[in-house]
Amino acid sequence: MREKFLAGVLCGFAVLTQSRAQEVEVPRESSAKVAASTTLPEQPKTQTRVEQTNISQPPDLTAEQMRKAGSLAAERVKRESQPERTSAAEQMAFHGDTAFTKLADGFDFPVGKPDAQGYYKARGFQSQGHPGEDWDGSGGGNTDLGDPIYSISNGVVVFARDCHMGWGNVVIVRHAYREGGSIKNIDSLYGHLDRIVVHRGQRVARGEQVGTMGTAHGLYDAHLHLEIRKNIEIGMSRAAFACDSSNYYDPSQFILSHRHLQTGWGKYRIAMNTFTHDALIDWDKARNYSHDSGGTNESAAALKKAVASQH
Repeated sequence: MREKFLAGVLCGFAVLTQSRAQEVEVPRESSAKVAASTTLPEQPKTQTRVEQTNISQPPDLTAEQMRKAGSLAAERVKRESQPERTSAAEQMAFHGDTAFTKLADGFDFPVGKPDAQGYYKARGFQSQGHPGEDWDGSGGGNTDLGDPIYSISNGVVVFARDCHMGWGNVVIVRHAYREGGSIKNIDSLYGHLDRIVVHRGQRVARGEQVGTMGTAHGLYDAHLHLEIRKNIEIGMSRAAFACDSSNYYDPSQFILSHRHLQTGWGKYRIAMNTFTHDALIDWDKARNYSHDSGGTNESAAALKKAVASQH
């Protein structure tokens, strides 16, 4: 009986031990399955494919967003297509500035056109002294004040302003003409004007009015100072250049020898900004000098003395 009891106890203990062993083994099998599932080689590839898909497909835009984007793009194109605006001073400083003009078909006198009828040359061209001519009305004094002054030929106005000092109002016209098989340029200057009736960049015809006879703000008796320049760089900086026939023509001789010239049908390009020395001129200082000091050494008395010496 004791033996049967011991056999039963041992049998129960064996069953209990086997049951616990099974309970311990179950978690190990479950843990192994979870570990295997986290190391599947397919999972990273799946994530990479999803990321690539997200990059290649942009987010959908609403109709309002598309409208705003279109408006911004149109505004940018309009802004970039507009030329940059510059001030008048910047435009004048641009050395590539050019204009077109008809060739001169001949040259006339600037007063009493075309042959200076009713006027006389009060002072002539003098190399190393007076690089132009002074024209006066036959009545003398200020009887010709306000008379019309004409461009001696076709050209473009390259300068028109009040220069003060001994000049007063000045107009410079640039001309192109044919001579010896080539095209040449000259400048004609009209000084001491009472009024200017043209503007810089304006094309003028032969015999077209550019101003009126003046006194340089009362410094002289009314007369026209006329110059014809070979050198088109002089501008209003006359002291920077030799005052002789290397830079100037005798105006009357040039006009009389170029009354009738060959022309062409086309227009010719001329430079507008060649007066490089003029950038150094202080026009405000020149104006103050005119008002306070009364002009240059050329005065009304000097003019009358010069006229008397020629008769």
